[in-house]
Amino acid sequence: MQELECHTIHDYLAILDTNPVFKNDAEQLLTVSISRFFRDRHVWKTLEKIIIPHIISQYDQSVQVWSAGCALGQEAYSFIIIWMILGDTLGQLPQIHVWATDINPDYLNKAREGIYARNALKEMPETIIEKYLCPSEDKTTYTIIDEAKKAIRWEIYDLTKEAPPPKKFQIIFLRNNLLTYYRREIKEPAFRRVLESLTRGGFLIIGSHEKLPFETAELVPFEGSSHIFRKV
Repeated sequence: MQELECHTIHDYLAILDTNPVFKNDAEQLLTVSISRFFRDRHVWKTLEKIIIPHIISQYDQSVQVWSAGCALGQEAYSFIIIWMILGDTLGQLPQIHVWATDINPDYLNKAREGIYARNALKEMPETIIEKYLCPSEDKTTYTIIDEAKKAIRWEIYDLTKEAPPPKKFQIIFLRNNLLTYYRREIKEPAFRRVLESLTRGGFLIIGSHEKLPFETAELVPFEGSSHIFRKV
């Protein structure tokens, strides 16, 4: 507002309504990068012990996963690490493709680098850190190993405005972004598009404190969970 010499919020909003460049700048400032590896640990245990083994039994060629609103990439990398751990125990797995999207290009660039401060790994077991991340000389930062990066495609995508991709996903993470920060008239049509991208029998994972924007017979809680759903 100071840069644009706006004296009231109404002046600023009027500019955003007429100038797409300034509106885009505001949207970037409002994006949220807060996340962490293996956030909501029980979700990842359910994925590792039940959901991923089930999907592997159904799809022997390839599996598609979408991390919508991926921020700095911790969620996408957490999934790939779980996938690689299962590969060590179950043997040959289907080819995995993770589509990680966000509207903030700066976040995506940092996610693509895969470099994280030590305090960002506090919920990650040391055995996983030692195997899947490489420390800097002073061990203040850690970099995701190249093998874990290969299956992830990072892309700018605004799910509130753009049509979903034509392909279908077996797992969609929609946590702590659309359902938390957007008004109903925006999130409901966007959520419908996300739901269209989920395969029949696929799994939708939302934030542990979030709720679906509307009731639908297409989604049923998975094993009584309030934030893991399966598409019937």
